[in-house]
Amino acid sequence: MVCPVCGNDEYNILKSKGKKNVELLVQCAECNHVYHETAPEEAYEVKVRVVISEFEKSWKTNVTLYSDEYLETGTILYIDDKDVEVTSIENVDGNRVYECPVVDIKTIWAKSLDTLARIGLSIDHQGNVISHKIEVEREFIISIGDVGEVNGLKFRVYGIKTLERNMKKGFAYARVIKRIYGKLLSSKDKSKVKYDLSEYVVKVTSKEKNYN
Repeated sequence: MVCPVCGNDEYNILKSKGKKNVELLVQCAECNHVYHETAPEEAYEVKVRVVISEFEKSWKTNVTLYSDEYLETGTILYIDDKDVEVTSIENVDGNRVYECPVVDIKTIWAKSLDTLARIGLSIDHQGNVISHKIEVEREFIISIGDVGEVNGLKFRVYGIKTLERNMKKGFAYARVIKRIYGKLLSSKDKSKVKYDLSEYVVKVTSKEKNYN
């Protein structure tokens, strides 16, 4: 409640009446202006369905929120002993939205943050693409221009696809990267390797060839 005269939100209750919608007579603690207000309804617990994804698997659970709260994508929640990030919200009308009052939420979609980041890696060699899936720490940084290595093959990063955009310059944290694009370097290239990703490969999606 805010004083209509000075905007102060501190007040003293002079009188109240009613049970469900309580009418208050209050006096501003700053300028002493007296005005009428309706007491805010008491917040109550709302149990909301949540679908949590963790790479290829997902499971359903519930989270208890409060009726006076507002939820938006990107919010971190602690559910089932895990930190999860809200990726999408389905409202009671069946629409996917970026933000929504808790009382209007049907389902929350989230991803687990208690895992490594899984990223696609595509290395181009004159039109032939070597593809991998790698898992690294979520705070691992990839920069355009980095020279990496995987299974003995050196490559230079020329592009990064994140959850929101395609990048041709700059850097990004693994937690937001979907795919890294690199160009294969000759075995004679003397560029210094910044990181070797060989031990982080979890899935080879195309046959490797010996391009050295």
